[in-house]
Amino acid sequence: MPDWLTHSLVGWITGKTTKQEISLVVIGSLIPDISKLYLLFDRLLPEKTIDFFLPIHTPFGAVLIACIIGLFFPDIKKAFIPLIIGVATHFILDLFLLNVSGGMPLLFPLSWEGWHLDIIRSDDYTMTILAIVAAVVVYIAYFMYEKRKLKQNKNI
Repeated sequence: MPDWLTHSLVGWITGKTTKQEISLVVIGSLIPDISKLYLLFDRLLPEKTIDFFLPIHTPFGAVLIACIIGLFFPDIKKAFIPLIIGVATHFILDLFLLNVSGGMPLLFPLSWEGWHLDIIRSDDYTMTILAIVAAVVVYIAYFMYEKRKLKQNKNI
């Protein structure tokens, strides 16, 4: 499952169907992958930085980052809820992945035990294709809904 494309599309679908702020849901769906910054820092610094960034890819770390991002908005609650919805979609999708490293530490900081369902391989494009098809269907459905709503408003 190509990570960012699938997470972005599922975040967009979720934001559209739940009538939340779509951009914040998409940003929220990408927050846990901020932990991938360790790849950049490992090249720049002589020490390994994965232990520093790994807690971001846990529910605790992702919610903490969502809280920090929410502070930049005038209405924190209106920003925080879509961010958390996006974070939740990310972890739901990642739960299905086949993990060779032991899964996601969902109970961090209480436990480092990994959780996973081992249903989808990370290099499988099936989920990405399904997400693209679902996004197109949702887009067409909302386009038709808005068109019908506009037509009804003209008749009134």
